Amino acid sequence: MRSRRSTPCRSSSTAASRRSSARALATTVGALGAVTWAPLVLALLVLSAPAGRAQALDLSTVSAGGSVNAAVSFRWARPDQVIDSLRRGLESRITFTVRLYERRQPAFAFAGDRQVAERTEVRSAFWDFLGQAFVLEEEGRPQSAFTDADELVRRFFSVEESFPATRAGADKGRLYVAARARFELVRLMPPLTLVGLAGAAASVTTPWVRRDAP
Repeated sequence: MRSRRSTPCRSSSTAASRRSSARALATTVGALGAVTWAPLVLALLVLSAPAGRAQALDLSTVSAGGSVNAAVSFRWARPDQVIDSLRRGLESRITFTVRLYERRQPAFAFAGDRQVAERTEVRSAFWDFLGQAFVLEEEGRPQSAFTDADELVRRFFSVEESFPATRAGADKGRLYVAARARFELVRLMPPLTLVGLAGAAASVTTPWVRRDAP
């Protein structure tokens, strides 16, 4: 079980430390043999069992100042399951994909709707044993630390994106937003191949959700 220290941003030493810890744990797992690590894999699969039945995605849109703003929220039926997994030293990850589309005029409908823009946001969460806090990592941003589990869940599972609206599309009410999320309850870094398979089973991808821009 690795310990990580919160820093203002991800550094090369932090990444090296994670790789070193992963290699050490992989060696230990291999030495113990199949009989010993099998219960760990089974436990991770049990954690992932409700994935297909526990998730939903909420999407709302607002148009203001020449922009289309989208608020996306992933709902997981068992947030306590996430917190328990993090406290065990495991990492969770969620990837939001949000797109702005413009419906084509009827004469060109055969070509499909035009994708105007796309945003992808990847977030990881883990428990910092040294700092005794939950840590949220977002690509291109400083780490955030939370001592309150509910606040961590709220931040981890929601995102807001803003798109500049095409004037013609906005004037004619042809713009809409589509969003989806991919959630990995358990995400372990390679080379933990066998345990990683159990982590993959713990992932779920929502269907695309669509809302017209008002």
